[in-house]
Amino acid sequence: MQIRTKLTLQFIVLVAGILLLSLCIIYVKFRQMTVDEFYNGLRSKALMTAEMVLYDEGKVKPLDDRKGDSVLPFRENVAIYNSDLKRVFAFDRSAEPLPEKTLLNLKSGNETRFQQGELLALGLRYTSKSRKEYLIVSESVFDSEELSNLRNILIISFFLCIGIVAAGGWFYAGQAMSPVARIVNQVDNILPSDLSARLNAPNNHDEISRLVLTFNRLLDRIQFAFRMQKSFISNVSHELKNPLSVIIAQLEVALDKDRQRDEYRSTLSSVLEDTRELNEVTEKLLQLARVHSEGANIAFEQVRLDEIMLQTRDTLLRMHPDYHIAFDIEGIPDDEEQLCVLGNEPLLRSAFQNLMDNGCKFSPDKKVEVKIWFDPSGRHRVEIADRGPGIPAKDLQLIFQPFYRSSQSIHVRGSGIGLSLVDSIMRLHRVALDVSSIHGKGTTFKMNFPAVQ
Repeated sequence: MQIRTKLTLQFIVLVAGILLLSLCIIYVKFRQMTVDEFYNGLRSKALMTAEMVLYDEGKVKPLDDRKGDSVLPFRENVAIYNSDLKRVFAFDRSAEPLPEKTLLNLKSGNETRFQQGELLALGLRYTSKSRKEYLIVSESVFDSEELSNLRNILIISFFLCIGIVAAGGWFYAGQAMSPVARIVNQVDNILPSDLSARLNAPNNHDEISRLVLTFNRLLDRIQFAFRMQKSFISNVSHELKNPLSVIIAQLEVALDKDRQRDEYRSTLSSVLEDTRELNEVTEKLLQLARVHSEGANIAFEQVRLDEIMLQTRDTLLRMHPDYHIAFDIEGIPDDEEQLCVLGNEPLLRSAFQNLMDNGCKFSPDKKVEVKIWFDPSGRHRVEIADRGPGIPAKDLQLIFQPFYRSSQSIHVRGSGIGLSLVDSIMRLHRVALDVSSIHGKGTTFKMNFPAVQ
């Protein structure tokens, strides 16, 4: 069901319910007023008849209740009963006297409304001039033409109003949904080949405008993702092709003619270095792909932060003996569990190793300083600082993009994947990663870990 149809039906049901309730209240109130007016007429008729009949009480005697011909051609009657519950007068003598039980109930009250068959009746007590008690019962058929006319008018008005409401609801629902229809048409015109197109947002600040702005932001992210994907594929091809081309060229040169042993060793060493670089790039790409594709399925457990940092430092120093990594820990708690963070140990090692390796590569003395602050609340902090040339301010927001390398890092061997991998790992662990850099003094990476839940 279309939203326009659904809105129209909901509007019709709502208005129909309110209208039906209002018309029912009007009808019930009017009927109550009509019934009250009818009983007032019965009262007036009863009292007037009593005044006329009981004016000369001496002539009033109990009637013979045997049935005779009806005096009146219509269905109404006024009857008078004495204190002995004997009928002394009746317009319609052929009518059956009221049962004694009913008369006793009437005698116990001042005025009683009741129904006798199809007739509505009013019974009241009457005291004559001689102080005698009588019961007067006035009854008649309740047939109000005004009430019937009102009922017919209300029924016709109800269906007429529902028709008007349906037409108006359909029109206004169409007006309300027209911006959505325009948005749908604009979205249909957006082609995969041109993701730069954006929806036109209305000037007003309603929900439709917010929807348009949200969709435009989504298109921005999609366009950015496509651009990053294209750039990623291009850079991956470049990063893999260059080492392979160098390896192939070196091997071709080595096989071109017979060479000395030292020349072969030099060529093999160069090929091994290029192969290791190629393997490192491939490993980082695999880790980056795993973080992005399997982030929700990666296992997390409590791991000791200090042990991961120390093991990472030892591994890096074995790979690069010329590196210097200063290590400092503050606020060591007595409870070992307070040294732990929630995370994936291999991924955290990879992130810390990339940061330490970068710091050592860019520092003239190949030295990096690592500090850990253990907080009693569990929100531990890690800083990794180098003494390199620093990162220009314009590059700070770009260093976490895959394969991005600033002009100052071109002379240093690398693939431009490390920091992107670090950022992805920290986002996966919900670690707040911040970087600050001072020109000529170095760069500091700060990581604030969330408390273990």
